[in-house]
Amino acid sequence: MTDVVGDLLPYAVGVALSPVPLIAVFLLLGAPAGRAAGALFVLARVVTLAVVVVLAAALADLLPESRGPSLAGAVLRILLGAALMVWAVVQVVRPDGARADSDKPGWMASMGKASPAGAARIGVLLSAANLKELALGLGAGLTVASEDLAPGAVVGVAVAYAVLACLGTIVAVAAFWLAEDRVSRPLDRARVWLVRNSAVLVAIVLLVIGAVLAGGGVRDL
Repeated sequence: MTDVVGDLLPYAVGVALSPVPLIAVFLLLGAPAGRAAGALFVLARVVTLAVVVVLAAALADLLPESRGPSLAGAVLRILLGAALMVWAVVQVVRPDGARADSDKPGWMASMGKASPAGAARIGVLLSAANLKELALGLGAGLTVASEDLAPGAVVGVAVAYAVLACLGTIVAVAAFWLAEDRVSRPLDRARVWLVRNSAVLVAIVLLVIGAVLAGGGVRDL
């Protein structure tokens, strides 16, 4: 089981380095109910990311020859990896790649007023409706499906993946709970930097994870 968690680490790191959830949690922590909003946002993300992996693994088990490496799974990894690498290039070359903090979109501007329940909904949406994270979750699910794991072990591995994927936001919320006055300014500076450099960060993550996925698929052919 620990070996499978290790195999999922690249996908979890890819999600953890995605700037959008970090920006979202920094903004939510500045809301009137920032502590509860941040905690429910992170909890919603952990649950949703774990569910995505479990569902992806269950669907992959329906493929022929799903025990051990399969041709269908290998081809899916290669296609998914290639798509992520193309997406990385698009992130860099499109003209709106850099964004000033004053130009942040409407969803970011509304974060500072979100209620705890609204923060939970945002956490679910950013995890289930984010194509980049869905692609990484699908890759993680395919990896889990290639192992002969019991259902309980699949759930445990999926939860471990989700916690690792949300580690950055978990640390931010924990730091805010423990030392709000000391971390508020550093978190705001980090948010500004992430907003300005989000396109480049996303491109790097997509390129690395795409290469890992495609390479794993080629190896399993």
